[in-house]
Amino acid sequence: MIDGLRLLLDGALASQWLLLVIVGLAVVDALLPMVPSEALIIAAGVGAAAGDQSLIAVIAAASTGSFIGECTAFLVGRGFGAAVRGRLAPGSSRAELFARSERALTTRGGLILLTARYIPAGRTVAALAAGASRFPVRRYVGYSALGATMSAAYVAMLGFLGGAAFASDPLVALAVSLGIGTAIGSVAGLVRRLRSGTAAVVERVPMPTPVAA
Repeated sequence: MIDGLRLLLDGALASQWLLLVIVGLAVVDALLPMVPSEALIIAAGVGAAAGDQSLIAVIAAASTGSFIGECTAFLVGRGFGAAVRGRLAPGSSRAELFARSERALTTRGGLILLTARYIPAGRTVAALAAGASRFPVRRYVGYSALGATMSAAYVAMLGFLGGAAFASDPLVALAVSLGIGTAIGSVAGLVRRLRSGTAAVVERVPMPTPVAA
């Protein structure tokens, strides 16, 4: 069975259609975070280490799909911002992230568009929030293009380094790279929750009332 999986993986990584599939899945992933494209991009990075794909082409395909999907999410937020807010369950993590993204866009600008993509569903919510808050289109396009390229390069390099380290067994390389990527994502999510909890506690602490002399 393991040998069959290896043969299947080798065939998939050498496929001439792989890059087009990456573009399509990255578009969908930017709009629907429950369809993760990272696993496929990591696998393509493993294939690049084996010489089956070009690492630059993998990064270009992933960043292009991500950019298209994020711009689409931005336009959805811009046209249907109120409806998007209404569909987010009050008190849910996504509703909280949406509100925090809107606030952050007014204070830290595009920094949130670069960093939110490294937490689960972050880039989708940030894109919707940017559209709903009427973030300048040209600035959004610039930040989205930069962020999409950075995240695509990061994910593809995880696979490439894993493929280089375990060149004799691409299945092990893929498993190790996915494990590392999952661990990094989990840590990023934990840090975000801890920071959110700290911020909430600070907001609930009453400010001391000045006493007149």
